[in-house]
Amino acid sequence: MSKSDFNLLIVEDEADTRYLLTQIFTMRGFTVRSAQDGFAALQMIRSTVPDILLSDLNMPGMSGFELLSVVRKLYPQIHVIATSGGYSGSTVPKGIAADSFHEKASGLAPLFELMDMAALFGHTSFFSHRTPTPLWIDLESRMPFESNHVLLNCPACLRPFRQTVEEIDAEIRQTNCRFCGGTVDYAIALAIKPKMVASEPRPVAAESLAPASEYPSESRSARRA
Repeated sequence: MSKSDFNLLIVEDEADTRYLLTQIFTMRGFTVRSAQDGFAALQMIRSTVPDILLSDLNMPGMSGFELLSVVRKLYPQIHVIATSGGYSGSTVPKGIAADSFHEKASGLAPLFELMDMAALFGHTSFFSHRTPTPLWIDLESRMPFESNHVLLNCPACLRPFRQTVEEIDAEIRQTNCRFCGGTVDYAIALAIKPKMVASEPRPVAAESLAPASEYPSESRSARRA
């Protein structure tokens, strides 16, 4: 089966990075679509379910944490590759519903390997063999005198309820639904921050994603496009 038989959806909020990745993987033979956040991605998935999903984690609107949790529950057959600058290494971070992980700025060669492996195994996700992912949610806005709290939706009875949060961190948490008593696993996406934040806007070039020697032809072609 050729790569052109695989539908790839790239979810990335940075426009330059999204465009560059779209051009590169199109030239590498994939059928590619792209979305700027989780909400736009879900609309595309409902239209045509992709075989492979490459998603950033830290995004405004609907983050990758939330998107991958939804995809895991509704479309478990999608092979998911998560990418972020907030984690290091190649191990999938705890609680994230992905088959593999790519650290941003570590070069495109590892990402190419992950993508080729996804295409090799075909329309398959291995995440079903893992522990179920938690709900990734954001803290609700609060007044200075109020406690931190989150709004959870019970996956069993679908009723929403508020939960007070004493500490803000990225740990996987567990609570019980106030209505049906069902178990709700959740984590706070707001606690995850990228390791490096640029002091001012700057254009994203291929060289910032990987050494130029790793993909000279792709980078030059993408810039001419």
